[in-house]
Amino acid sequence: KKYPQFEKIILMASRLTKEKNIPLAIEAMKEVVKKYPKAGLLIVGDGPEKEKLKAKRSTLNANIIFEDWTDDLASYYKTSDIFLLTSDYEGYGRTIIEALVAGTPVVSTDVGYAREAGVVLTEHNASSISEKIVDFFKDQKKRSFEYEYKSKDEYLDKFRSQFSLGD
Repeated sequence: KKYPQFEKIILMASRLTKEKNIPLAIEAMKEVVKKYPKAGLLIVGDGPEKEKLKAKRSTLNANIIFEDWTDDLASYYKTSDIFLLTSDYEGYGRTIIEALVAGTPVVSTDVGYAREAGVVLTEHNASSISEKIVDFFKDQKKRSFEYEYKSKDEYLDKFRSQFSLGD
């Protein structure tokens, strides 16, 4: 309801720093909106790059919205069609797991835990990213992706069980 102008929503949630490579997502949006003019990129986050990133969206002002960071991302995950991560590197990538648990498909560069989580991997270029996003929008069956864990606690229990820490 908050974004009635969009028929499709791509979500990013992160610190707005250089290693997150959000300019890559903005560049990919140029191609996405050619095929889906009512697609929106919602970037939830704060950081030192925020004003530079806002300036980069130039012709896509209507398609790219910045929201301040919140620790309560559940409603964003649940209302988005895709979660996008374009980082150059990640230690883990917690937002990937949060999106999957919420039932939101993820398109990500091959960083952190992305490969192990089974998300759709993309190359570090705008063409590959926009292609993966458009593929999701075309094939609604992919939208019904279901992550094997139904809650954060279930995921964490399984993750912890992978390690024998001894008593």
